[in-house]
Amino acid sequence: MNRINTELAKVLKRKIRSQGPLTFRDFMAVALYDEANGFYAQGPNIGSPDGPFNTNAKFPAFGYAIAQAIAQAEKNIGCPLRILELGGGTGQLGKSIISFLQTPHEYIVLETSPRLRAGQEQRSLQTIQNLNNLPPSPTFVFGNEVLDALPVHRVMGMGNEKIEEFYVDLDEDGEFSEQPGPLSTTELAERFKCEGVQLGRGQVAEICLELKPFFQNVRQVLERGYVFFVDYGDRASNLYSHRHRNGTLRSFYQQQQIHDPFFAVGQQDLTADVDYTAARSIAEEAGFEVDGPIPQGAWLRNLGIQAYKGSSSDRESDQKEINVLTRPTGLGSAFDVLILKTRGLPDGPGLQQVSNMSLSKSPLACQISPHFF
Repeated sequence: MNRINTELAKVLKRKIRSQGPLTFRDFMAVALYDEANGFYAQGPNIGSPDGPFNTNAKFPAFGYAIAQAIAQAEKNIGCPLRILELGGGTGQLGKSIISFLQTPHEYIVLETSPRLRAGQEQRSLQTIQNLNNLPPSPTFVFGNEVLDALPVHRVMGMGNEKIEEFYVDLDEDGEFSEQPGPLSTTELAERFKCEGVQLGRGQVAEICLELKPFFQNVRQVLERGYVFFVDYGDRASNLYSHRHRNGTLRSFYQQQQIHDPFFAVGQQDLTADVDYTAARSIAEEAGFEVDGPIPQGAWLRNLGIQAYKGSSSDRESDQKEINVLTRPTGLGSAFDVLILKTRGLPDGPGLQQVSNMSLSKSPLACQISPHFF
């Protein structure tokens, strides 16, 4: 298919012509989060039946399970919790969660997209653009497919344990192309060194350097509490193995997966698998205790999702929702749950009866500088 020369594509092409190639990380950040023409700024119907991809947020049963997790967390901590949702999509999930809570709660959505914030506010949700002015408080934090949307650098193995970074440039026809070059920061090589990763010659991989500032910002607003990330990824030894020789970057356009990250810049989603080894270690550096990741299906069953009853009395329809969310053939194994908590709290809700699921700790000595959020 011929690429669509979107308004954002034109803007980025002009920038490359005047300033030179961009790192893929910088390209991805603009493609997703540009305030005027980025994918999220345009307010896609994330979480709605006609949204760009299948997601937990479409199912009220998922909101029910999150409400059960909130209730269990409050029992563990012994006080009411502020609720902070990271990235609220259409606001459908937030409204669903609130409907299942037994008492009123302070419910806040962190959302960078002005158009998505407007839709969330139409659903009577309180929104904020950043965490700068949010005071520390006992808090329940969750993000559904948030970590996979953080911008990533793309690198390629060159042999002899060396890697180069991909830059977004223009070819002789003025179209986007990826060109390898020297690393834009030594942190990329340091991440692989810390994780014991060696890419084969020609092997492509993604590295997210945004985790450290992101986790630090979240930690600053928690006096006590839990953080739940529902996402997809793997430990470093698997994520950077020969099975992912071309990396894990994926793109979706109008509910279809496409293989060109430059097909419709600003109108397509870009996402990459989460490096759970890095996520665990960086979260611990930020002051969290970490459990998981564990499969979503097991987590939801432990929360008691089988007791979910929808707005209608159609038990068969309710069970279909539960099955999609929990079965290995559905979303139950497609997503994992990474659980962070402030020190000294009991195990996070949903961990009961789950054993031998956690990754072994592999602390990273690397210090990753902030770029995003």
